[in-house]
This record gives sequence, structure tokens and C-alpha cells, in this order.
Amino acid sequence: MALPRSARASQGLRFIGVCCAVLSLLAVGSNATGQWDLQSQELAVADDSEQIVAQMTIAEQATAAAWKHNLGALFAGGALALAGSTASVPPVQGSVGELFFGNCTDNHALPGAECGYAIVPLDYTNSSAGVAKIALGRYNATASPRKGVVFVNPGGPGGPGVNLATEAGSFFQELIGEDYDIIGFDPRGIGLSEPQTKCFPKNGSREAFIANTVLDRGYDVSPNLTDPYNRFHLIETQRDANALYQAQFQVCAQTMGETIKYAGTTSVVRDIDFITTLLEGTDSLINFYGFSYGTVMGQYLVNVFPDRVGRVVIDGVVDADSWANKAPYQQLHQWLNSTDATYEVFIAECAKAGPASCALAQKDNEDPEDILDRVERWIDGLYDAPLAVPNATRPGILTNGRARLFIEGGLESPTGWPQIAAGLAEAMRGDGAAVLNVVNTRELVDLERSAVSCNDQRPFAPPTAETIVDAGLEVLKHVSRFFWSVIIAEPDSGCQYWPVTPPERYLGPWNKTLNNPILIISNTHDPATPLVNGEAVHGYLPNSSALLVQNGPGHTSNALTSRCTIRSTRAYFANGTLPAAGTVCEVDQSPFPPPSDSTAPATAAASAKMRVLDHIHRMSPNRLRMASGRS
Repeated sequence: MALPRSARASQGLRFIGVCCAVLSLLAVGSNATGQWDLQSQELAVADDSEQIVAQMTIAEQATAAAWKHNLGALFAGGALALAGSTASVPPVQGSVGELFFGNCTDNHALPGAECGYAIVPLDYTNSSAGVAKIALGRYNATASPRKGVVFVNPGGPGGPGVNLATEAGSFFQELIGEDYDIIGFDPRGIGLSEPQTKCFPKNGSREAFIANTVLDRGYDVSPNLTDPYNRFHLIETQRDANALYQAQFQVCAQTMGETIKYAGTTSVVRDIDFITTLLEGTDSLINFYGFSYGTVMGQYLVNVFPDRVGRVVIDGVVDADSWANKAPYQQLHQWLNSTDATYEVFIAECAKAGPASCALAQKDNEDPEDILDRVERWIDGLYDAPLAVPNATRPGILTNGRARLFIEGGLESPTGWPQIAAGLAEAMRGDGAAVLNVVNTRELVDLERSAVSCNDQRPFAPPTAETIVDAGLEVLKHVSRFFWSVIIAEPDSGCQYWPVTPPERYLGPWNKTLNNPILIISNTHDPATPLVNGEAVHGYLPNSSALLVQNGPGHTSNALTSRCTIRSTRAYFANGTLPAAGTVCEVDQSPFPPPSDSTAPATAAASAKMRVLDHIHRMSPNRLRMASGRS
């Protein structure tokens, strides 16, 4: 008797998982162990304990042995051939305290922007460990008297930040004030900073490693959440994901060794403290504006250095307590608090705009529920019949999981909603090229994000695949249809297999009394960092913060322009003025502008903002246009 599709798919996905498990055996040869600190709420310095590493089942080991002779030829000499290599990361050269700025070589740099670096301790607990080189960008104050420097971070983690200053410094001065220098930086392990995260040394080798696995195509979820085969299929898929996580981190242990342990947010905020002293002197305060994951950085910063807080804004808030102390699958119940509500806003705004501005609408004044029903029925249909996409840049299939990834990522950037709607409409007519091109476009080229999130996370015993799947199904039923999308789109999972222990790992407390209050900004409909997170962090710091709410959709307050929000941030940086409790700012921009407005030429300020959104949003309008081939 033929198996149901979900069971057949599970068998196919299981083969991928076995292949990846074999890769881990061939490339490394044995399970890696590490040392984890299990201390609680103060600054955690690693002590000796064995990392818990999940073992393959006896059946999986037997299957792996049977396939080993066939797969050996594939790995030997190929892009993923790592067997026999040893970690050899050359030490960074320079002297601690060295600081350099000069002309930028990037053609997109603003006139007067500067590029450089600072040499900082590699390990702040061990001066003999060597040094790290932090790439810097600076856009100098354009008004007098100059007030100091503001470090900016776009989020991620994993995204570089130098060009936030060199290409978009003028935009940040509109938010902050022209009397500040804007400092962008690539956090350690990211971008041009050294040592770089290069677990997969050859270009494209990590992309080849995950191609057409669950980490690439996402999880396919049956429309019938009570179907027992759906749970079985998801458990098998999760086992494959676990094997992939284990394999990639063992590869990283082999190529980078202990060097990878020096990434992480605790070390990054010490770098900010150190560089602030180099730039402004020992008595200076630290000023910072962070978006998305940059709000985690901001919370670490003010709690590790509560007496050095100057002006700090965190915008689009991640709860740092959850980030540090919960496994990713346990965070998503809160993470997804506003995601489906934002999806409904997207559909409602599409209906309001009508077919002239939104390709998903079939007539003026259409009921939003009709649009939503069409889209959801199409996505559900992909579970049983994925769409062949021969004309994509990388031909393939558009699956249920990939369609969800496209929508979930697109919700972050409302100014890109017309392109999201157009891509969906084309796919629903049979041409999935634009959608597949977008989901196949990746910002991360290696494990630079994992180097941050795994060095940040409190160690935990590996959860079973069943535990993760059952948690996911509960969230799907009661919170959001995008649980599995976020697991893939925000790749922080698998840290139970992380092979190293950082020298420091800050786990709290998060409620220090600060010498100056910070400003927290949250949107009412942020699909990635909901308002409840901003409220939680404000609750940690009731006397050391103010909460500003922006009434609009999208990820961070820059998703749609609000002159009210900008006036509030400028006043805060000017003289410390905080918005009154309960302040709500309205937005001044529509996600679906009339056709006559949508083709207006971009001003220099608008272009600078678009470059910022390219860093903050995974599917910004610029990225959507480039990936889809639209002008």
C-alpha cells in the first residue's frame, strides 16, 4: 500500500538527515565536547563541564555505515571536503589600543566619511590571548558644538555595520542630531572585523551544504494540524535539522578551533566600551542606537556598564533575558505575538489599496478575508503539489515552507509590500521565479550568526525532536502559522552542539539601575519584535527607561516614517528629554502608495534610509527588487 505523502516525504528527508550525519562522521570522526558554564544570573565565566552532545541512534549509525563508501567519493576533494584538516586561524596583528581612520575605498561612501579599525583585546579575561581588529566607519558631526559619538547597530546578528555610518550617516543624523559623530562597526566575527567567522572556508560551500535540505527549503506543514502523519513528518524533518546543526558545528570546530569562542554579545559590548574610551576618553559616556538584535546588544551594554550609560535607544526590541536564557523554540511563543496580526494588516491594506496598487486584490473594496483565503488555500495546496520553478536564478521548486518564508520575511518591511503582493500573485498564477529568487537570496555566508547566538545562549540539554515539534504545533494552533518559518529564517537553533565555550557569557540580571534612562521604541504590529517585548524590557527598567509606541506595522520604527517618533529621538539625544508615559506616535507613510506616488524619484535622504532598511529587514524593497529582477 502506498504511504501518504507526508510519510513518503519523511523518508526522503530522512535520507538527507542520514547523509548529513555521515558528513559529520567523515569530516570530524568523533563527537566534539566542550566546556559550558551553568552559573546563573551574574556575569558568567566558563568553568569545566562536558558539553552534552546528542548521539545518533543505532539504526542511524548502521545506515550511515552502509552509505559511507558511496558518500566518501562525494566529499573527497569537493567543496565540503574537510576530513584531515586542522584548525589554523592566523593571529590578528596589531597592538591593543591602536586606532586608525582614513579615506574609505567604497564608491558608495558619503563625502567625508571615514573607514578604519581599532585593535582590542581578543579576550578581556586573558591579556595573553591576543588581539581582535574591529572594523569601523565614521560620519562626522556636521553641526557645532560636537556632542560626541553614537554607535549604531542594524541587528542580525551577523550583519556588518560599518556602512551604516559611511553610507547612511546622514540619515542617522536626522534621527539623532547633526552634532554627533555616527560610528558604524562590524562586530567581532562579522564582516571585515578579525578574526572572521570562516567555518566553511570556500566561497559558497555553506550554501552547498544546506542546499535543498530543511535549512534551505523550510518545513512543510500540512493544512491539517491534527493529521498524525503531519506530526510524524515534522519529527523526521526535525531530526534531519538536528543532524545538520551537529554537522555544521563540528565542521566549524575543525576549521576554526577555539577561535570561534571569542564572538558573542558580551565581548562585543566590551569592545564598545573599550573603543569609546579610545575615541572620547575614560570619563565619556556611551551613546548607542540599536535595531532588532541591536536591542539585545543595547540591553547587554547598559546592564554590564550601568554607570557609563549616556543616550541609548533600542528600537524593535528583542527580550535579552529570553535571548540568553531560553532555547530558540521556547522563545517563539512570545516572538510571534504580533506576526499573524501584521499579516492581517498586510491583507487589509492590500484590500484598501485595491488592484491598482496591490496585485493580490481582484477588485476595489474587496473583503480582506477573501484575499487571505485565496492566499492560504494556495499555500496549503503547495504541501501536496509543490510548484516547479524552472526559470528562477537557481531553478527548483516552491514548497509550502518556502512560501511561508517569503511572506514572513516580507512582513517586516511594509514599503516592500507591493513587491510581496506581486510576487505572490505571479506564483499563484504559476510563475514562482520571483518568490524563489527572494527566498534563495541569503545575507549570511557562513556561521557568523551562530557564532553570536550560540556563544550567548545558556547551555541546555538537547531537546528531543518530539519536544520541539510538539511545542511548534502548539504555537501553530494558538499563536501563529509562522513558527517553522522563524526557526529557519532566524537561524539560532542547534546550539546544543556548539563546540566551544566563550570566556564570558552574560546571563543577567537585566534590571540594573542606570545612571541615565534609555529610550525603548516598539511598533504596534511588528512581526519579529512585538510590542510585548518592549513592555517587558520597560518592566525590567521601570525607573531607567521610557517606552514610546509607534502605531504602525513593520519591523522597527523605520519601517514606516513617523515624524512624531523622529522628533522624540532627536529630543532625547539633544538633552535627554523622554516622551511622556503612554505616548503613541502615528505613521506618516502608506505601505501601498497610489501608483502616481510609487514611481516618484528617490531623494538622497530616502536613498540613505533604503540602505538602512537593507540592513534591518531581510526582505527590504531594494532586496526584493534585485532578487525579483524588477526595476
